[in-house]
Amino acid sequence: MKSASTFAATASTSSVKHPFRSWVMGRSEPARVLRFAAIGGLSTLIYAVGTLVLSDRFGLPAAIGSVVAYGAGSVFSYCGHRFVTFVSDGAAGFEIVRFACATAVGFLLSVGLASILTDLAGFPSSVPVAMASILVPVLNFVALRKFVFLGSDPMNSGSPLYPEGGSR
Repeated sequence: MKSASTFAATASTSSVKHPFRSWVMGRSEPARVLRFAAIGGLSTLIYAVGTLVLSDRFGLPAAIGSVVAYGAGSVFSYCGHRFVTFVSDGAAGFEIVRFACATAVGFLLSVGLASILTDLAGFPSSVPVAMASILVPVLNFVALRKFVFLGSDPMNSGSPLYPEGGSR
């Protein structure tokens, strides 16, 4: 049986956290933005790899592979942002519909920029891609924060990401 002093020493060393991990998982808005970027980057990777694998390895038309992979990336994105970025405990059905709307707006903005700037105005395709790569994530962050994940209140969350918060 452990003595009280041994137990106290074990308990105090187990609660020591790495400063970067503590910051990343913390309440600050910069930490939330970092988590948003990480989830978004992984979602993009799922989309890109999925599209290439489905079209190059399995012979699907690129457009079909792109739609399927975009869907897979979107599912990952929703789950990642709900449980990691925004730590939401809102109604999933409500949030999924709003997430789909926000994702559709970003998709339509990307397609619209490409159509207008490349097809109509004659700019190289890199121009709308660069614009969409900046605008869509910024607009998505705002939309997800203010419109989709309304059940995320890190100050009151009982989430493991915010252990110092109280319960609802």
